[in-house]
Amino acid sequence: MDGKIKRRRLGRTELMVTELSFGAMNLRLLKSFDEARTIVNHVLDQGVNLIDTARAYKGEIATGVILESEQVVGEVVRSRPCLDEPLVLVTKGHAYTIPALEQDLAESLKTLGISGRGTLKLGPQEVRLIYLVHGISQERWATVKASGVLDRLQELKRDGVISHIGFSSHYPFAAQIKEAIDSGVFDVAELPYNIFNRSLGEDGPLDLLAYAHRQDIGLINMKAFNGNGMVPIYQVMREHIPIDYPAMLRFCLSNPAIATVDAGVRVPAEFDLDRQAAQAEPLPAAEREALKAEADKIAGLMKNVCRECMHCQEKFSCPHQIDFPRILSLYARYRFMTRQGKDTADLARQYRLLVPNGDDCVACGECMPWCEYRLDIPMLLKEAHQVLSKP
Repeated sequence: MDGKIKRRRLGRTELMVTELSFGAMNLRLLKSFDEARTIVNHVLDQGVNLIDTARAYKGEIATGVILESEQVVGEVVRSRPCLDEPLVLVTKGHAYTIPALEQDLAESLKTLGISGRGTLKLGPQEVRLIYLVHGISQERWATVKASGVLDRLQELKRDGVISHIGFSSHYPFAAQIKEAIDSGVFDVAELPYNIFNRSLGEDGPLDLLAYAHRQDIGLINMKAFNGNGMVPIYQVMREHIPIDYPAMLRFCLSNPAIATVDAGVRVPAEFDLDRQAAQAEPLPAAEREALKAEADKIAGLMKNVCRECMHCQEKFSCPHQIDFPRILSLYARYRFMTRQGKDTADLARQYRLLVPNGDDCVACGECMPWCEYRLDIPMLLKEAHQVLSKP
C-alpha cells in the first residue's frame, strides 16, 4: 500500500502522531497471544506511532489464561528493531486516589516493561508515555479533585516518570470534561465522537472537542464506530442507511480538532481498510452534512443500547454472577433485528442457555456506576428476560 499515514499534532505535547492510532483494548477479545502479537506487529509495520492501552484491558482467552494488552504491547515493541523516533504509548488506570494511582502506574510500567526517568525506554526503544485518568465521571472526578491525584500526576511528570498527563471520559459527563480541560493539568483527552453521536462535538451545548483544541489539548478520538459490539447491528442497519465503516472513519478525520482516531481493529485486514479510507481525499463539507443527515435517521434508535464496550467489567463483577453485558448485547441486537423484521430465534436460544439470567437480577444497582453510558441495567435485564425467555 503506497503512502505513509498522515500525521497531526497532539496538542501541547508537540508530538506528531499518526492520524490512525491503534486501540489495543480489543486484544482481550482475541483467541490467542499469537493473534494479538500479529495485529500489533502489523500496525507498527504500517507506520503507526501511537498505541493506546490500559491497565484494565485484559481478558480470559482460555480457562485460566489471561491476556493483558499492556503485556502484549510491551513484548512486541521489545522484539522489534528500534524506530528512528520515540513511540507514543498511552495507558490508563482507574486511579482516583493516590494509593490507586501509585499501584496502577507501577503495575503498568512493570507490565509494559518501561524503564528510566525523563528518557523512557521500552527495551532499546525510546517511548513517550501518556498516562490517562481512566473514565472520568461525576463521582470519579469529585474523588480525583479531593484526593490529591492531580498534584501527584504533575509531580510524576516533573520527575520524568511519565511524559504527559491525560484523561478519558464519556458522553454523559460533559460538565466534568469541561472542568478537567479548564484545570490546566491535562495535555491529552480521549473522548468519544462519531457520526451517530456528536454530543461532545458540534451537537452539544458547547463543542467540547473544539474547546479542548483551543486549549491546545491533544484529542484522541475513541468510539469512532460507536462501540465494540455494534458490528452485528450495523449489518442489519446497512440495508437501510448508506453509511459504511470507511464513511464513519472519514467523518471523524474530517473534524480538525481531532489529532488521531483510535482504531480498535482485531485483524490486519481491518486496519488495512481503515488506512485506505484515511488516505482518501478529505471529506467535503457537503458530503459531511449529507452523512450527518443520514445518520440522524437512526441515531435515536441507539439510545439506551448496550455497545459492549466492556468498561463495566474492568473493575466490577456482578455479585450474583449474572453475565449482564452478554444479556444486554443480546437484547440490543434483538431490538434492532425486530425493528427490521429479522428472525431473532437464535438470540433467544442463546439467552435461554444463560444461568443465572436477567430474571435473577435483584436490582441492587451496584453495576450502574460502572456503565459509561449510564444505562439502567436492572431495568434492561428485566426487559430482556421478558422477550428473550420465550421459546
